[in-house]
Amino acid sequence: MKSEAMEELKKSLIERWACRKIRAGIGVSGGPDSMVLLSVLCDVCCSEKLEGSSVFVLTIDHNIRKGGVSAQDSDFVLEWVEAQKRQTPKLKIQAEKLTFGENLVEETAQMRGKGTEEAARFLRYRAFEDFASKHNLDVFCTAHNKNDQLETLLQRFLQGSSPLSSTGIQLERGIFFRPLLSVTRQEIIQYAEAEKIPYRIDATNNETVYYRNKIRNCLVPFLDDHFEGWQTGVLHGAEKLQDLAACAKKAADSADIKLRAKNEASISVKEFCSFDTGTRIQILYNAFVMLGVQRRVPYGTVKDCALSLKISGYGICADVEGGELIISYNPQTEKAMQRKMLAQNSDLFNGFFMIIEECGVYALNEKLEIAVQTEKNDNSFGPFAFPLVIRNRQSADKIRSADGSLKKVSRIFSDWKVPEQLRDEIPIVEAQNTVCAVMAAWCGYKDWLVPQHDSKNGVYISMRKL
Repeated sequence: MKSEAMEELKKSLIERWACRKIRAGIGVSGGPDSMVLLSVLCDVCCSEKLEGSSVFVLTIDHNIRKGGVSAQDSDFVLEWVEAQKRQTPKLKIQAEKLTFGENLVEETAQMRGKGTEEAARFLRYRAFEDFASKHNLDVFCTAHNKNDQLETLLQRFLQGSSPLSSTGIQLERGIFFRPLLSVTRQEIIQYAEAEKIPYRIDATNNETVYYRNKIRNCLVPFLDDHFEGWQTGVLHGAEKLQDLAACAKKAADSADIKLRAKNEASISVKEFCSFDTGTRIQILYNAFVMLGVQRRVPYGTVKDCALSLKISGYGICADVEGGELIISYNPQTEKAMQRKMLAQNSDLFNGFFMIIEECGVYALNEKLEIAVQTEKNDNSFGPFAFPLVIRNRQSADKIRSADGSLKKVSRIFSDWKVPEQLRDEIPIVEAQNTVCAVMAAWCGYKDWLVPQHDSKNGVYISMRKL
C-alpha cells in the first residue's frame, strides 16, 4: 500500500522543480528520516520531468559517540549510495563523508558557551553551507519532520525563547529546504518498512539526559495521553505567531544599522526611538549578530538597553554619542567577566551562579574556595570539560547513579537528611549542560560525582571552606 503523504510529497517536489536540472543536496545521518528523504529525492530526480537532475549527499561523522558508531552510520550511507548507483544507472548521485576532529565538537561547545548538541548543530550547518557552495547546489535538504517541529515548539516555549524563534522550524531558510516538515515520524517509518529502505537507529535518542530527548520521550507521550488535539493547537498557534513575527522582523530589518568598525555599530537615536520597545529589542539583537556576539545576551538586559540606551556587560557596551547609539563588542572583556560570578538568582534563598572557562582559584559567596586545575590530587575530583557551571540547586536537577539511572538531587538531599536551610548552600557542578557533581563534603555530607571519563584534557575540581 502506497503512503499517500509520501506520494503527495514526491508529486509536489516534481512540480516544484519541473523542467529544471536541479542540483539537490541532502544531509544524511543514516537514520530513518534522512534515509527516507534520500530515497524520495532519488525517485524524484529520476522523473522524466527532472531529467538530468543530480543528488549530492553529505554524511557527517561527528566523532562524539563511543565505539565509532557515528563512523559506522556514515559508512552505511556511503554503501547505500553506491548500491543505488549500481541498481539505477540513470540516477546521478554522489556522496561525501566529512569527519569532524576528535575534540572539535567539545571545543566548539566550550568556545560558544553552550551544550554539545548546539555545538554539533552549529558545525553541521556550517558544513552544509560549505558543501552547497562547493557543488553549486540549488537547494540543500534536511529531514526535519512534523514531530521535530512539535518538539522544537515545545522546547522553545519552555525555554522562554523570543517570538521570532518561537515560530519553530522554517520550511525554507536560505538554501535550506525541509520537505518532510508536514510528514509525521510514524508515516516515515511506515514508508521505510513498506519500501524496504534500510536505516540505523541512534541509541542516544532514547536517553533523557538531553533536554530535547526529555521532551520527546517524556512530555510528548504525556500530552498524547492526556490532551487530545494538542498537536493541532500548537501548530496553529505557531502559524499565527509566525505571521506576527514576520511583521516584527521586517520592521527590525528596516532599521539603518551601520557597521562603523569591525567591533562597532551605530544607529540614529531618533530612528531607534521611533520604534516600539519590542522592535528595538530585535534591532539590538541584529546589531549583536552583526558584531559577532555568539553568546546569549539575556532578554532582560537587552530590554533595559532598549529603554535606557545603555548597556555594559557580556562584552557589549552601548551609549549615546552625538545623536547616535553606539554599540561595541569586545570578546576579551566578555571572557574576563565570565570568570567572575555572573548573577544572583532571586528565585532561590541564597542564589549563586558562576561560569568557569579556565583553570584558577575562585571564591564562592565568601564561604568556599574552588580550585580548578589540570592535575589530579588527593582532594580533587574529575575529570570534567569546560565550561563548568557552579550553582546552587534547582528543583528539576537530576544526576546519574552508578546503575546508569537518573536520580533527583532533591531525593539525594532527603536520603542524606540534609537540613532544608543548608541545601541551597551546596554547590552543584554542571559540565556541558549535565549535572555531574553535588559537592557536599565541605559541610559534613558526601560528594556525589559522575566523572566525564571520555573527556580528554579534562580538569579537576577541589574545594575548601573559607
